Amino acid sequence: MRHIPLLQQTPPQAWLDKAARANIEIEAAKNDRIKRNQIIESKSNIWGELKDWLLQLSDQKCWFSEAKDCFQDWDVEHYRPKKSAKNLESIERDGYWWLSLDWKNYRICGRVGNVHKGTFFPVKGIVADENHRALTEDELPYLLDPIVKADCQLLSFNQLGEAIPAPGLDDWSKTRVEVSVKQYKLYYDRLTLMRKDIWDTCTALINEIQNLMLDQVNNPSAHKKTKIEEKMELLASYTSRKKVCSSVAIVCLQKSEIGWAVRLSGEAN
Repeated sequence: MRHIPLLQQTPPQAWLDKAARANIEIEAAKNDRIKRNQIIESKSNIWGELKDWLLQLSDQKCWFSEAKDCFQDWDVEHYRPKKSAKNLESIERDGYWWLSLDWKNYRICGRVGNVHKGTFFPVKGIVADENHRALTEDELPYLLDPIVKADCQLLSFNQLGEAIPAPGLDDWSKTRVEVSVKQYKLYYDRLTLMRKDIWDTCTALINEIQNLMLDQVNNPSAHKKTKIEEKMELLASYTSRKKVCSSVAIVCLQKSEIGWAVRLSGEAN
């Protein structure tokens, strides 16, 4: 999961105006849940219009899995569910309907993860509602959020391609990762296999570069130097935001504990 700078962007003004007009209709029906939800559903084309704009922020990848085709089609996901929300025990409460047309609540998610998450949105402590909307800023969600840089740093991976908590986390952060991996279905088989392939490829490149460096020390040549640089550029390309599951490549380099590889992971763009 790579950080998505959503809040540093602004949708087109025409879209904002359309959303504002639709939101007036939703607010007018706020005391009639059935009618309110019907209106929200009738406006689904509005957040759908932002799909391409949102995908540009992640180089056409799911914001949660960093995958492209293997996590199926893209949905504009409401991070805070719009009509109803379930806690850890799957007990349902009213959703964040007032955020249904708030673009800051939108995330791009692969169909696999979006369907599995559904309306699940447990919160620790304070829970916002329609009469206390500002409290969303004080909520402590269990689910990791790709637009929050600190959340992205909590998720790590291993050589099997499994999504796991980063080392050294406190209990609360570890629980958030475990809940997120389960609810976003980041354990999905095809996704795990793809991450493993990336890890194996990066590991092979690291070992190849290490051997080339040793050979260069013992028998230096311009040709070997050029080959080392080419292999390093290839390895670095896997950490680019444009690549699928680039965070896996970054973690692989970091966990190698090889000085140059760790430094290369820090240069990821």
